[in-house]
Amino acid sequence: MMLLWADQTAIRPDQFDNLAVRWLNASRKEQKPKTTTRRYTSLRTWATFAEWPAPMLEEYTLPTPARATPHPIPEGIDGVLAMAKVATNDRHRALVGLCGFAGLRVSEALSVRPADVDHHNRTLMVRGKGDRERVVPLSDKAYAAIMPAVVDAAALLRESVVGLSDRGARDALTNLAKKVGISIHVSSHDLRATFATAAYDKTLNLRAVQELLGHSNPATTQVYTRVSMTTMRDAADL
Repeated sequence: MMLLWADQTAIRPDQFDNLAVRWLNASRKEQKPKTTTRRYTSLRTWATFAEWPAPMLEEYTLPTPARATPHPIPEGIDGVLAMAKVATNDRHRALVGLCGFAGLRVSEALSVRPADVDHHNRTLMVRGKGDRERVVPLSDKAYAAIMPAVVDAAALLRESVVGLSDRGARDALTNLAKKVGISIHVSSHDLRATFATAAYDKTLNLRAVQELLGHSNPATTQVYTRVSMTTMRDAADL
């Protein structure tokens, strides 16, 4: 793309840095911040590989991407139940259970191993960000959703319970939500937010939800919990 922008003229090493920055500046207004960041990374990688000097690229200021805000699905836990029921693949059902009934991030769900499940105490060892570990209780819904995949993974000596790629897992959740008619486009973090909101509505204990989600800062947990209209109505009914 950059060669086309430069009128298909061969780029000399001493031109690359300036042309790269000009191209990023010319395109960043029309592109999402993440796209500009990916392009910047590719340019820096090429400069390193080719051993071309790129001091302007090194000092380039990237746009700040808008922070994605997770949204609980409007159908709530009932919507998560519907997604689990229509899943025809045990691994997909386990993924829904881990994200929607236990509040795991996709990366955490994909790292769950059969040995991480404590069947006696109905708990799950989760490896979160920064290799921090936490133990979360498994509800009846979560346990039922993940058990077939846990048993299958253990029998086949498969390392991962879910056994999907990151992209495959995210696409599976989005497609299951479409299949049951969830009223918004669903991403993996939306299931985590649905779990967080339901847990908070039930307990009104932000600290407990924080521990379940594995957040070091309660302010982060607040982003994931949305007080439902039912809870607000109950609070207003003095």
